[in-house]
Amino acid sequence: MNFLYLTNSRLPGEKAHAIQIMKTCAALAAHADVRIIHARRSNRPWLRSVTDMRAFYDLPRDVSRRAIPSLDFFHLVPRLSLGSSGAYRIVFAIQMLTYHLALIPLLLRSRADVYYTRDSLTAALLIMIGKDKTGKVFFEAHSFPSSRMGLALQRWLVPRLDGLIGLTELLVQRYLELAIPPRTVAVIADAVDIDAFGRRRNAEARQELGVGQNDFLVMYVGQMYAWKGVETLVEAAAFLPVDARIWLVGGTPEELPRIEKLVREPGAGQVKLVGYVPPTQIPTYLAAADVLALPNSGRTPVSRYYTSPLKLFEYMAAERPIIASDLPALREIITNEETALLVPPDDANAIAAAVERLRADPALARRLAVNARRAAAAHTWEQRAIRILELIQRDDDPVSLRLGAQP
Repeated sequence: MNFLYLTNSRLPGEKAHAIQIMKTCAALAAHADVRIIHARRSNRPWLRSVTDMRAFYDLPRDVSRRAIPSLDFFHLVPRLSLGSSGAYRIVFAIQMLTYHLALIPLLLRSRADVYYTRDSLTAALLIMIGKDKTGKVFFEAHSFPSSRMGLALQRWLVPRLDGLIGLTELLVQRYLELAIPPRTVAVIADAVDIDAFGRRRNAEARQELGVGQNDFLVMYVGQMYAWKGVETLVEAAAFLPVDARIWLVGGTPEELPRIEKLVREPGAGQVKLVGYVPPTQIPTYLAAADVLALPNSGRTPVSRYYTSPLKLFEYMAAERPIIASDLPALREIITNEETALLVPPDDANAIAAAVERLRADPALARRLAVNARRAAAAHTWEQRAIRILELIQRDDDPVSLRLGAQP
């Protein structure tokens, strides 16, 4: 099977979607001939020296990639006088348009059995140039449009797809309302390389990272967007004992100044902003924690209904107790009092109370951690790849691809 994965993404990248793309494609490459086509974009200074993607993302195998040109002026946004949001929209439109213009001649020359993308405009382009006639077109949805134009695009696109993958049941239900046949749709959550986590002992990781011997460490790993709820976690510091610490790991240069301002405010002295670390270091940070926090806000649809956070599966694999917001999307993966403690979203007092409860009850913390690790075993990248391939092959001759066979 010839599998072309198309993405308007920066690779390597500092965001979770880059990890998700590379891990998914590496798992698919055990069963098919996978090639990634992505945009050539200006990159972060700390990522420009990355040449070995397999090592950087700790992949089980190499994945063929090709970068195509695009005009990327995102580094100019701070210098433009249009306001950051207006400048960002203009720069994004230019980059997206030039990427898709460069993609057209490549697609016209390509021959693939499967065209797969998480970008709706790319999926629409594939349909318009007739790739659904020579191969299959699959779209992996990560959100649902909120604008009238976005919804119109999806109404046109979705019935023409060969298949759609949604990260959550709630997201798929929204797409089923757009007249896509149910048999061409699957709910396939994100995943984790479970063997990469749980290797480091807590004491060893804490010593390596310089965690205080008597500190009770609450850790968040991920991006710092407003809907991620990091502000609420920082606010919770004021309600915790003086020997409790909160570490925030991750973030981009665009988001970090907002968080830096928060941690300088009174009551946030126990909060440490670590910043970006490479993907291969995340298991060490998680192993050092006493509690892992996922404080997603309940104020946006993407957080409530559509997200399938990579950090959640990494938290589970790390076998540390989890405190998470009680949101429908997260409840599809974790269960209160069984694999995590779920607290009301946007409630700093509730987060602090849950931290104190886990601190006072080591048996509860251990039970939640063990159960979460066990549940994570159902969400590996290999299992995700097989589920994607099963959807692709629903109408195919069952002997055309032997799942589990190496190419």
